[in-house]
Amino acid sequence: MKVKLTELKSGYSGERRVSNLSSKSRAKVIIVGALVISFIFVYILSSVGVIPLDALLLKAKVAVSGNDERFPLLTDTESTICMDVIGDSIVILTTDNLTVYTPEGKMKYSQPHIFSEPGISINGDRAVVFDRGGNGFLLINEKKVVYEGKADNTIISAEYGEDGTYALSTKIDGATSTVTAYNKSNKLIFQWNCAYENIVSLCVSDNGKYLGVATLGAKNGNLLANVQYFGIDYKEPLNTQTIMGAVPFDIEFTGYNTLTLLTDVGVYTINRKDEKYTQALKYYSSEFNSCDVASNGKYIVSLAKYGSENVFEIHLLKSNGKIKTTIKTDYSIKNVRMSDKYIFALGEKAIYVYNYNGNEVSKIVYKGEAQGILPTDDFIFIVSLDKISRCFSYGNSEIELSN
Repeated sequence: MKVKLTELKSGYSGERRVSNLSSKSRAKVIIVGALVISFIFVYILSSVGVIPLDALLLKAKVAVSGNDERFPLLTDTESTICMDVIGDSIVILTTDNLTVYTPEGKMKYSQPHIFSEPGISINGDRAVVFDRGGNGFLLINEKKVVYEGKADNTIISAEYGEDGTYALSTKIDGATSTVTAYNKSNKLIFQWNCAYENIVSLCVSDNGKYLGVATLGAKNGNLLANVQYFGIDYKEPLNTQTIMGAVPFDIEFTGYNTLTLLTDVGVYTINRKDEKYTQALKYYSSEFNSCDVASNGKYIVSLAKYGSENVFEIHLLKSNGKIKTTIKTDYSIKNVRMSDKYIFALGEKAIYVYNYNGNEVSKIVYKGEAQGILPTDDFIFIVSLDKISRCFSYGNSEIELSN
């Protein structure tokens, strides 16, 4: 604040700062100053990798809001089909309902269904909920149900792409299975019939221009995996690859031009113009433990190496199939998951969190029985018998699950 001094008897004409601030103003200045110093301090620590600024701010936000009181979320063990994360939210699919909760545990929306065998296929912040025993399906995102529709035949699998394109694989007469793709206006834009093999998994590229299809077949008594790389505008595949002795269970677009196939004996990458696939990771089917793919295209595979010393390995692979990090653990891994920032390993008594460089950043010791983990960059949602508990992804802690 400034005041004119023209009326002072000293005859001085000019201005000066007022030094006698009120006690209320002084308190505000002190608080602002303390906050500035704190943020500078946290920023410095964050920049050298000691404390992530976003993790610190998140903990402060939760402490102030008190939203942790909504956890644990109670679930119905008998009716629950699947629990997972969609974007940063929680999705729970039951025999007759679909419910999405915020990370704070507040219900966003609920949608009843009449599917006889409900299933869900999640792709980042969107998903397809479908009837494996019928032809009904729902396209959803974190905020709402986008579309409710019916396929022409019984649905096997489904995928909802980032640009709004979605694909369904179904069983039809005259062919073992078929793949159809639709644009965001629900117009049919692609169809392919598969006469001799079973479609196991399919994926849609982010721009909606390409499809990947993994099928399971047999030749001379041996199982094989076939990968079809389609362009939406073409009837025939742009690339076809056969991998003998492999059982496929997931196919994903991990890069702009890269299809990644995960099988029981290895990980394979196929580019649109490749003459032959590339084996990114090889293992025995008895070694395979679990895997997960992040929305940024990176993915992890957990292997159990049994021998004189039981060792578990977590391999983090880049979108092009190159190994970025390998983590060896001295604890047994139930399963692994990942977010766009962290790798999560569920052990018998604790959850271990690593950054993409393979460094351990958190250890959450739990008491009780953890059946699974649903992680995001901010939180780990821990699934136990009849509830979902929550803890922070970053920072060591302890949590009670048995109460």
